[in-house]
Amino acid sequence: MRKYATVSCNDPRQPQIRLNIGGKLRHVVKVAPSSAMLRGAIGTDLSGFITVTKGTDLDITVTGATSGKKQVILHDIVEVAAGEKYEVHLAAPQAMVPGMLRDVLTIEVVCSDGEIRTTAIPVTIDHQAPISVIPRGNVVFQRKDTNRLKVAGTAPVKRDLQIYTTAPGTTFSITGMTVEGAPDGLFHVTQRALRPGERYVVTVEVTKTQPAGNARGTLKIQTDHPDMPEVTARLYAQFGVPTPTRRPSIVPGQSRRAIPKPNPVKKPVPVLQIPGQKPQPKPKQPDPVKPAPKPQPPVKPVIPAPKPGE
Repeated sequence: MRKYATVSCNDPRQPQIRLNIGGKLRHVVKVAPSSAMLRGAIGTDLSGFITVTKGTDLDITVTGATSGKKQVILHDIVEVAAGEKYEVHLAAPQAMVPGMLRDVLTIEVVCSDGEIRTTAIPVTIDHQAPISVIPRGNVVFQRKDTNRLKVAGTAPVKRDLQIYTTAPGTTFSITGMTVEGAPDGLFHVTQRALRPGERYVVTVEVTKTQPAGNARGTLKIQTDHPDMPEVTARLYAQFGVPTPTRRPSIVPGQSRRAIPKPNPVKKPVPVLQIPGQKPQPKPKQPDPVKPAPKPQPPVKPVIPAPKPGE
């Protein structure tokens, strides 16, 4: 860290002096890791710990920790070295559906100078399914990709999905793959093993072109995992060229502001309704009378002067 200070004095030759101050800024408390991650399979309790050590000559004592959203539970505080190092053990309850939650853990520390200091640690809780798919969501083939199918000899139009196990020590195999809800023969699916029993790659390829529009389908992958026998992914392909938006033509040299605007629609003349009489149109306001131009004074003819001798 660097700072500077300006000192004023009565020396006329140098009324101000600039002092540069530099040094290292040390944290009273060091936390590792700087953010906590609790990750595991759904249906199991998640756990982890954070290490708190002193960063200066002041001794520290970790007295407690609280979570902002109550998503994390303080399980235990373990003293590794008195006044120097502590471990804060955390836990998260099990969940039945996969998902990710975020919380902030505030750790309270009492220092040997009598001051109570706090530090905030972001915590992420990731409940994972036994088998995960990357990318998550839709497998999209855009028009710029499917238009290549109209040219012979171009590269195939395909996307890869990675399917892997998230629980340590768990293995699975792919037993079958089907595509439902899509035109016949539009999507071709193959798979290969990167690490047998742990990670596979499924390739989805668009084999032919279609009329302008969109095609959808659902890829269903069967596995031999008892807790997750099927994994699904949505397929989406676009075909054809989108209809361009027509814009008014601009003459070269003419700006957009000079484009004539369409004539506004004339509003109907309002009708004046008088009780006991037939409705009559509202009298039209007379047009303002323009002043008559002033008559110009007659121009006198110019008679040339007679020449001498005439």
